[in-house]
Formats: sequence, structure tokens, C-alpha cells
Amino acid sequence: MPALQNIVFLVDVDDTLFDNDCFEAELSRFLEEKFGPEERDLYRTFFEECRKEEGFADFLGAFQKFRIAVQENPATMELAYFFRDYPFSRHLYPKALDVLSTLSTRGTTVILSDGDAFFQPHKIDRAGIRKAANGKVRIYVHKETRLDRLEKEFPARHYVLVDDKRRILSSVKKQWENRVTTVWVRQGHYAREAPDPALLPPDRTIAKIEDLLEVSFSEVSR
Repeated sequence: MPALQNIVFLVDVDDTLFDNDCFEAELSRFLEEKFGPEERDLYRTFFEECRKEEGFADFLGAFQKFRIAVQENPATMELAYFFRDYPFSRHLYPKALDVLSTLSTRGTTVILSDGDAFFQPHKIDRAGIRKAANGKVRIYVHKETRLDRLEKEFPARHYVLVDDKRRILSSVKKQWENRVTTVWVRQGHYAREAPDPALLPPDRTIAKIEDLLEVSFSEVSR
């Protein structure tokens, strides 16, 4: 069994370390340029359908539906290369990798993301996130339902969960209670959602991921 750590940092990816909204905007522009505005909107429809069905942003699932719908238009090959070759590091938030390096000096740092089995790992690797986290990357369909597995793999006296989604933070807080400190990063489109009184408030709120460099967590790292 792995050794018990004092503190384990669990850090989300999309709109926490990586500006996924900017990536989606560039994808929309690419679709309009290569296919036209109607096809751009069609892809978006498939994307939202997949998000609703699967609970995460499934770009490749939407691509598969889109490819069939446009009758295997030759331009779909260019879309495949767009996903494969995209320079994801371009849209890392400022000092995102510095945050991971700093957290790793204070405890074990694990990337904890929702996503599919190929595109999300590809993005995390290409962005430099996997290397910055020393290869500790875990991707689930619904990460808040995999806490038992995380506890076995990364046992700790205390956890710190860093995420842009208050729903995730609240769910984990309800399960781990005072064993976790939840940190809400107010970035991306979820930061603009109306407050939900049914959710537990985060323990800490920061405006941007680089603000985490100024948080010591000394009270939970002893």
C-alpha cells in the first residue's frame, strides 16, 4: 500500500489550468472557415448533446457524429489534424505550470480530470501538464464518484481539491468533509453561473490559478 502523505493536491484541468473556452472559440472559427456557419453550429449541437449524455466535454464524440452528418466531407481530415496537432500549451493560464511545480514541493500533486479516454490525455500531455505533475494524471468520466480509488492510490491525511466547478467541489466536500479543503478557481464560463444555494460553499476562492502561488496551506500540511 502506498505510504500515507500529509497532503495531496488534486488539480483539475479545463478552465482551471487550461483555458478551454479559448480552445472552443478557436475550434468554432476553424469549423466555420473549413465547413461554413451551418456546419459549425451542427458540430456545436453534437458537442452539447455529448456533454449532456456523458457529463464531460467530449470533442471526439461530437466529431464522430459530425463526420457522419457531413457525409465524410474530405475536410474532416483537416479537423482530425486540428485536434491532433493543436498547440495546447498556448492556452495554459499564466503560471499554471509554476503552480504545479510549487504544489509538488508542498505535497503530492495529482491531475484529476473528467474526460474521454484519448483526447483528454492527449491534451494534458501536449500542454506540458503531465510532465509538470510528474506523470500523476487521473482521468475519469465522473471523478467525484472515484474518491475511494483515489484514497487507495494516494492516501493522505488531508486533500486539497482545486477546481473551477462548484458542483464538483461541493460533492467532494460532502463526501470527505473536513478531510478536504476545496478551492474554487473563478475562471471560465462556470464562474459566471448563478449561485446555487444547494451547493456547499468552497473553503477558499481565488480569482485565477496563479493566485494559488500565494496560498500556503500551512494549517493543513502539518
